[in-house]
Amino acid sequence: MVMERTFTSLSITTVCFFLFYFSESALGASTATSSPDGQLQVDFQVDSQGRALYSIKRAGKVVIAPSQLGLVLNNQSFTDKLSLESIGESDSISEKYRMLLGKRKNCFYQAHRRTFNVKNDKGETMQIVFQVSNDGVAFRYGLPEASDKILSVEHEISHFTFAPTTVSWLHPMQPGKSGWSQTQPSYEEHYVSEQPVGQPSPFGAGWCLPALFKTPDDIWVLICDSDVDENYCAIRLAHDSAGGTYKVAFPDTKEHRGEIDPIQPGIKPPFKSPWRVVIIGESLKTLVESTLMTDVAAPCEIEDTDFIRPGRAAWHWLRYGDDSATLDVADSFLDFAAKMKWEYLLVDANWDKFIGYEKMAEFVKKASQKNVGVILWYNSNGIWNNAPMGPRNKMHERTVRRDEFARLKKMGVKGVKVDFFGGDKQATMKLYRDTFKDAADYQILVNCHGATIPRGWQRTFPNLVTMEAVRGMEYCTFSQDNADRQAWHSCILPFTRNVIGSMDFTPTVFNPHIRQVKLQTTPGFELATSVIFESGIQHFGLVPDEYQLMPDFVVEFLQAVPTVWDETHFVDGYPGQYTVIARKSDDVWYIAGINGTKQDKSVTLDLAFVSTDTTMRLITDGPDRTFTQKTLDRNTTGGIAITIQPYGGFIIVAVNR
Repeated sequence: MVMERTFTSLSITTVCFFLFYFSESALGASTATSSPDGQLQVDFQVDSQGRALYSIKRAGKVVIAPSQLGLVLNNQSFTDKLSLESIGESDSISEKYRMLLGKRKNCFYQAHRRTFNVKNDKGETMQIVFQVSNDGVAFRYGLPEASDKILSVEHEISHFTFAPTTVSWLHPMQPGKSGWSQTQPSYEEHYVSEQPVGQPSPFGAGWCLPALFKTPDDIWVLICDSDVDENYCAIRLAHDSAGGTYKVAFPDTKEHRGEIDPIQPGIKPPFKSPWRVVIIGESLKTLVESTLMTDVAAPCEIEDTDFIRPGRAAWHWLRYGDDSATLDVADSFLDFAAKMKWEYLLVDANWDKFIGYEKMAEFVKKASQKNVGVILWYNSNGIWNNAPMGPRNKMHERTVRRDEFARLKKMGVKGVKVDFFGGDKQATMKLYRDTFKDAADYQILVNCHGATIPRGWQRTFPNLVTMEAVRGMEYCTFSQDNADRQAWHSCILPFTRNVIGSMDFTPTVFNPHIRQVKLQTTPGFELATSVIFESGIQHFGLVPDEYQLMPDFVVEFLQAVPTVWDETHFVDGYPGQYTVIARKSDDVWYIAGINGTKQDKSVTLDLAFVSTDTTMRLITDGPDRTFTQKTLDRNTTGGIAITIQPYGGFIIVAVNR
């Protein structure tokens, strides 16, 4: 009720806001670029002060009000006193590509592209390129004139201005060199949920991407960046967003190696910035199903991708912690992975201390005989974290890292989990990409933890099978507060973090008593997250003792559930309340739902996208933390009604007859 009163009191302000920004005198002449279906439109102009401005509408409704664009370099500025030099033709882009992992295997990108060339008062040129597709807008900066000098980008002036009654779901950025052993930022906070725009961030360090907004016209917007390479830093939204204008900000000085690495990117023209991506839809369906993040990313740079095999993994650390990387524990989890027909086993921190390289080589050989690949944990090291776990000092320098990858390949190790990156600077972006490249040379898969978000990288380097960048299941074991908020939090992630790429939440825990914490979610909820959360390698939180406690039909489900999807279909949901998502692999649809609230949630599922000639099996919660299974009647004229228990969930498996 308080929020409703606040929005009502702002109604006059909102009207004045739009009247000012969209009067002819304020905007002047503009040039529009539309999406292929004509629903999205970007207007660009240089105003009377010489500022470059853009705005976005969908079906005539304002999404982004006029917002400033520009760059400030150490030797030149493109913020004001600009003139519009030339306008390129609207080119049509049409591209098909194939993903080895993610929400959709076969992707198709269509967009209209236009380049605007502006000059500053010194006669120097900057390009602003827009690509407008049916599901969003991407823009980037270009400096076309070659230089023999390395220039510094002091500031990027990319703004996103929303109407005051827009609401947001935002992830607070953590300050650099904060948190446990100075390992943050690591994108591991709860969201500030469904709040009016314009509020400052709680830690003073800005907001992480992706950022979710809902406009007064019920249009959904997700902002992120893509195609980030070693020529730039990753971005965030600034701490101050007064008036609903969100501004791009660079990383914290303290991140990574502190003063050694500048926060300002060093560039050498000709130069193209990463894409600023704005996914836009009148339904959450557009966001959940969008592949815009990889559509604008660079194509795959790995020639031989045959070694890239996504799958499921057993994992001991969640239950047993830092001292559990012993041979006895590894052996028990290896047997468990083999029984579950999972492709991988992750041996986590301190395996070098408790097992060692020689015995690990023997263990990897034994695992291979059971058709289980081994993934090993590593500390990213360098001077950017004080985390004590090993192996240490193996991943931060390129020659050392390549020697380690060569050793792992000889041992037969399939992948690495590298932890504690703690930064978004240009130097850190180079570390990420060099790690992906080096690993690919030795046919090693990569999982990043304590890390940034995937910024379109899984198209360019598909051996990057997943990344953390989420307050995942491990946090639920740290405190009761995290466990109490898990269901709500899990119903935000499908509309934010998991939209942009694989997310290693490490889901599916059936025993509610884990460490000193009691989980609030039901077994049905936990099972459903195996489909709700997309990850190229899905690390499950189950332990060997739970094998005998699971009914046969749950074991059979977990033995078969894929991690690579031909299609993803949004069915229903709302951030923080509930989520229903369907994913298809071959001819089988997996439809999963979770309830983030304390009350029963009744949903009627429109499954028109599923063939009527299917057998549909429902797995959901029974009494006293048990599972039930039944066959559903396929109603061709109406939806399927399901009631989800508080903090509960369900799975429907639809198989062709």
